Amino acid sequence: MAHKNDYSVIAFFSDDTKPKRWTYVHKLYGFSLFLNRKHPAWRYMNVYDRRSGNFIRRFYRGQSIPNFLTVLFFLTFSISNLHYIPLYGFNNTATIQIPC
Repeated sequence: MAHKNDYSVIAFFSDDTKPKRWTYVHKLYGFSLFLNRKHPAWRYMNVYDRRSGNFIRRFYRGQSIPNFLTVLFFLTFSISNLHYIPLYGFNNTATIQIPC
């Protein structure tokens, strides 16, 4: 899967500086190194899908930041947040439905 400028980022700073926006961001980890070097007062950054504009995730300074946010990354967080998975219709030969 090719990643080419997939993200837009808005960085927020600890001083009274206004947030700054970058539209074409390629690698998130490299971008965080850029922020550390050029804008050392950054507190957190919001990452958006550049094409749709949908919010993806917020990263704080000092947090582990991957280069790319893959589908597996999203599944890890979405599966850990599931409390109930309906299995109706999946191998329904001996399924007994019990309400929670």
